[in-house]
Amino acid sequence: QTTSSHHIIITMKLFTIAAAVLLRCIHSSEAAAPKLRANMMGASSEVEDEVAESKKNERTTAAAEVANPCRKRISQYVSGGQMFFIIADQTKVYEDPSTDPLSYTSIYWMCQPTVAPDLNGDGMYDSVASRVNIYLPPTTLKAADNAGATGAGKFTTHGYTASWVKQGDGGGGYYNEHVVDFGDTTVWQINGKEFIGYETSPRGTTGGLVISGEGLWTMDTSNPLLQELAKEIGKDLTAETCAERYAETWKESHSSSIQIEVEE
Repeated sequence: QTTSSHHIIITMKLFTIAAAVLLRCIHSSEAAAPKLRANMMGASSEVEDEVAESKKNERTTAAAEVANPCRKRISQYVSGGQMFFIIADQTKVYEDPSTDPLSYTSIYWMCQPTVAPDLNGDGMYDSVASRVNIYLPPTTLKAADNAGATGAGKFTTHGYTASWVKQGDGGGGYYNEHVVDFGDTTVWQINGKEFIGYETSPRGTTGGLVISGEGLWTMDTSNPLLQELAKEIGKDLTAETCAERYAETWKESHSSSIQIEVEE
């Protein structure tokens, strides 16, 4: 009987210990739950903050790029279908050592551009390409003739290409812009308003030249030089007349240039 009572006492003590351990686990779990919930909520909040900050940065970058003068110009160009780069009274040096540097004026008339796909989804025009009419006023043609230039013309056909170069994390950057001659090595590189240009001369010609200076980008057809161009072609300057003028010049020359036209 004494042994039986002893077993009962031991069993009760073990039960008491087990109950105490179970209660301790329950209390520990209940105490940890709020911390776990708080940690999960905190992590979720951090993720949401990161997403919100990322979207904010994207909007800020997009807004900065839209405000970039180059971005605005190209967007306006795509929308309007034409753009002009005016070079007025800049200095050109021909290869012939007997000639003096001459004052050069010309108008680059960019026609409706082709736009590359928006692969990065930023809504911007990162790459464009188009055909170009270059118009040389009579005074420039006369000076070029005197300098020994060959193959020049009042109107010539060329190509334009531009690609966006991003700089920094904001909306900074610039367009790498070139105007090229389809028939020879003439290249004009434009960075903002500044430009450099060169042309080599095939055997038997003397049109090699170099030039650098500053030009004016514009879409305003009321500019006096553009009014002179409109008078020359007898039509308003529009995207349609740009394409027409290019086709006519290309057909006449079937090359990048036509014979020189000098007005005395």
